Amino acid sequence: MNFRSTLACASSDIARWGLRSVLKRQGGVLPGRIAMKIDPELLSDLAGLVDRSVVITGTNGKTTTSNLIADAVAASGATVVCNRAGNNMEPGVVGALLESRSDLKRAGSGKRVGVFECDELYTVRVLPKLKPTYFVLLNLFRDQLDRYGEIDHTQEVIAHALELSPTTMLIYNADDPLCASIAARVPNTSIAFGIDSATGTESDRISDSRFCSQCNAPLEYDYVQYGQLGAYHCPSCGWGRPTLLRRVTGVELGCDGYGFDLVFGPEDGAPVTHIATRYNGLYMVYNVAAAFFAAHELGVDSVHLQPTLDSYVPAGGRMGRWNIAGRTVEANLAKNPVGFDRQIQSIKTAGGRLCAFFLNDNDADGHDVSWIYDVDFERIADTPGLVAFVGGTRAHDMQVRLKYAGIDAAIISNIEQAIGAVADETADDTFYAVANYTAFPPLVKELNGLKGADASSVVSRAVTRADGSAAPTDIAPVELSCPLRIVYLYPDALNLYGDGGNVIALERRCAWRGIPVHVDEVRMGETLDLSDADIVMMGGGADRDQLAVAHELLAQKDKVAAYVEDGGSLLAICGSYQLLGRSYYMGEDRIEGLGVIAAETVRGSDRLIGNVAVKTDLAPEPFVGFENHGGRTLLDAQATPLGTSVVTGTGNNGDDGFEGLIYKGVIGTYLHGPALPKNPELADWLIAHALERRGDAQAVALLPLKPLDDAYEHAAHDAAMKLLP
Repeated sequence: MNFRSTLACASSDIARWGLRSVLKRQGGVLPGRIAMKIDPELLSDLAGLVDRSVVITGTNGKTTTSNLIADAVAASGATVVCNRAGNNMEPGVVGALLESRSDLKRAGSGKRVGVFECDELYTVRVLPKLKPTYFVLLNLFRDQLDRYGEIDHTQEVIAHALELSPTTMLIYNADDPLCASIAARVPNTSIAFGIDSATGTESDRISDSRFCSQCNAPLEYDYVQYGQLGAYHCPSCGWGRPTLLRRVTGVELGCDGYGFDLVFGPEDGAPVTHIATRYNGLYMVYNVAAAFFAAHELGVDSVHLQPTLDSYVPAGGRMGRWNIAGRTVEANLAKNPVGFDRQIQSIKTAGGRLCAFFLNDNDADGHDVSWIYDVDFERIADTPGLVAFVGGTRAHDMQVRLKYAGIDAAIISNIEQAIGAVADETADDTFYAVANYTAFPPLVKELNGLKGADASSVVSRAVTRADGSAAPTDIAPVELSCPLRIVYLYPDALNLYGDGGNVIALERRCAWRGIPVHVDEVRMGETLDLSDADIVMMGGGADRDQLAVAHELLAQKDKVAAYVEDGGSLLAICGSYQLLGRSYYMGEDRIEGLGVIAAETVRGSDRLIGNVAVKTDLAPEPFVGFENHGGRTLLDAQATPLGTSVVTGTGNNGDDGFEGLIYKGVIGTYLHGPALPKNPELADWLIAHALERRGDAQAVALLPLKPLDDAYEHAAHDAAMKLLP
């Protein structure tokens, strides 16, 4: 080490001593950050402290997988350094090495192992300096789009990181085509792992991309585990799931959790180890498999694997259980739609009926909460005796989401209120709490503080349910010549920001008025028939997915144009709004649009991201939402904008003050959120326009639309207005 690196190490030691001895705090990431201020290349010097190392990344499961690997390696007798607390950016890795350097120096040669969780976007900083022996890629799902951007960008960062560390072996989840596509494009040697057959337990409606990374054609699946994970192949170019060199077989869900076999080779007769878990989420099968396959590569004998899992204690209260006022409370962390959806599935599997969901929108969470409409809360709506609560900085948004899922939830300020409110429920019923990133630590802290509290003290602070605004129950059906037909275009490609929530809102707001309604989903490769459509919804998509839709629709643009010119109701969000114009850009390439609205989209130098609002003639209050787009949409002089932006520098292009477009029955907008649940007037405008277009006596008799109780929606709207800069 040179003088600078020596000084950096000493400064880190002083900082850690001060934090622990004076401030009585854990070291956290600060010592590593201070050291890197002095020597930005310190990680390269510290890499020599370990003989072998593994870096773990992915959207979900990083901390669990990393800690399981570290525990297994330690059980084998090695000295392990691991950033167990989840400080997963470069300063966190540096801090972990600095804290453990004395132990590592004392350890025998060949027995020093580094196990490091790493944020996806920081892999490009960590891998070139650390040069790990192995790199574990777990999965890639949508997460904090306002920070990470589209998944394509995350893939590019990870692939570049591997290219800068060519000796690193990649161990990746081949069931995820987004991970497999990275393996296909990098020079690193690799080991593909996955589940070798259908489990048939947890498939869902969420997927992040089911398009071929080689030719952009839609992938075909033999089976889906959940999300986009499964066995896939491309019917166009032949690309598909690679041969599994490490396999998970015999997956079964028992009373105590999942059991399965780990097969350490592709051939018959390869070594097999049976694993029994106490977890009922399929995501944990993937996490455990990734951890133990990596541990095997690090030389851990299979005899250590089951004992490691049996003694594993999740970090930071994750998957924790508490006994409070005579009731078991189980809490878990979920940071994104797939993670949250897995928790809902776990609650469903366990038969849970008491639950609370906490949603924050702090910087570390991401400010766009549209993704909650990708979570299938509907799967627990029919649970007998379900009692639900919501909390966090975006509690009103979560309350509206649950309303549209058929669940009436009370808003709480803390978990104690919820536990007190269910004091009269059967004590044998477990209470389930799920929270996103910054909402989870306060939840765990409160639960730890409530341990030992008696029932009377908790009940005294129970929440009082305010006058509700749940969905109506006394619905009188109305007559129409045929149900209102809502056509959802390409949900398999255009659902980047919870856009399916707009369809849910339209369907529910019709049903609550007794209006018969039918939703048709038109997927890639299916025939487009708009001849009897009443409302069409198109969402936003990742660049690659949106391009596939553009190619699909250009061959059928006459159908869309005829529908638009006939006055059909159509809601186009973000990328679809751009696609309706004459052209838009994907990178440097100009992409031909459908040309059904008087607009075109050009490149912008940066992205317009943040909470926004638009004043419009369609409602007395501004419409609210979240924008995240790089294109700049320019309306022709004769075009009519949806409205004017409340926040300067937002909207269509950030310059002219306009947002969106309205043309006949078309609404084009950049508003995510999704747009309709917090702006019920916009949803009702589309429904009313569709009924008016029908023109028959039965449809016209429904106008003006019967008012609904939108107190929950308006509360969420008002909360969103307070978020404006």
